[in-house]
Formats: sequence, structure tokens, C-alpha cells
Amino acid sequence: MRLATFVATEQSKPREQVENICGVLIHVKPERRQEVHDVLTRMPGVEVHTMTDDGRMVVTVEDAEGNWAGATITSLTDIQGVLNVSLVYHHFDSDLDLEGETVS
Repeated sequence: MRLATFVATEQSKPREQVENICGVLIHVKPERRQEVHDVLTRMPGVEVHTMTDDGRMVVTVEDAEGNWAGATITSLTDIQGVLNVSLVYHHFDSDLDLEGETVS
């Protein structure tokens, strides 16, 4: 299955059928870390777990109503003060996976 087709299919599913959890490391300018933190905590599906003085943040991003996790992660680089965004963990389950069908 082509990636674009897979993405479109997954985005169209009701969110209760999909479990999509992403662990993200975000590096921000240290002087902007509180501003970035405040923006992140207002984003649906985003949770900040820790923030260091040197500007590193450990964040989880999940699908939220109207916000696919992949699109949310892509938008993180648009936040003023963000230097780098790295996906470090990804867990994905859907009803298709639970029924024994293979997603390829």
C-alpha cells in the first residue's frame, strides 16, 4: 500500500480504532524554553514530560480529535524557538492489526 493511501486511510478512521503514540525529543533555545513549553501544553494530544535548563524537552504526541499525531509533530518545527524535533519512539495499533490483517 502506498504511504499516501495508508495515511489517508488512517486519518479517516474514527480515533477509537487507532492508537498512535509518539515519543519526541525537542531541542529549543534555552531562553525560549518556557514559551515553547506553554505553546506545547495548549496543543491537543501533546504532553510535556520533562524540560531541562539547556532546552531539551521530552514530549509525547498522540492522535487527538482532528489532529493526527504525524501532522502535529511536523508542525512543532514552526514554533518560535524550536531548534530540532526528533521522533525517538513510535507505537501504532489499529483494529486491522488486532484482527490479524497485515498493513503493508
